[in-house]
Amino acid sequence: MDAARMMQPYLSDIALALVATSLVVLGDWLNRTLKRSVASWWFIARIAAFVLMCTFGYGLLTLWGQPIIYRVLSMTDPVWRPALILVCFCVLGVIAERKRYL
Repeated sequence: MDAARMMQPYLSDIALALVATSLVVLGDWLNRTLKRSVASWWFIARIAAFVLMCTFGYGLLTLWGQPIIYRVLSMTDPVWRPALILVCFCVLGVIAERKRYL
């Protein structure tokens, strides 16, 4: 309970870190999907699609994902909140390790 109380002021930052880490770990899948979708487009259109994906796509995912994760974390029972956060980061770490990012 003390850990949850100490984390409370930083819950928004923790949610943002979870979203950002998820985007880093899953970003290659998103980029690969975009690459397949625009492979037949003209060169300038492919560049524009990539720039739009990076600026608006990742930006919107971050802006919309952070409040959702924050809400889930704040609705979690304070007794379980530190464990949930730790498990989430560990799962992302395992995914990163399997993708050979580490």
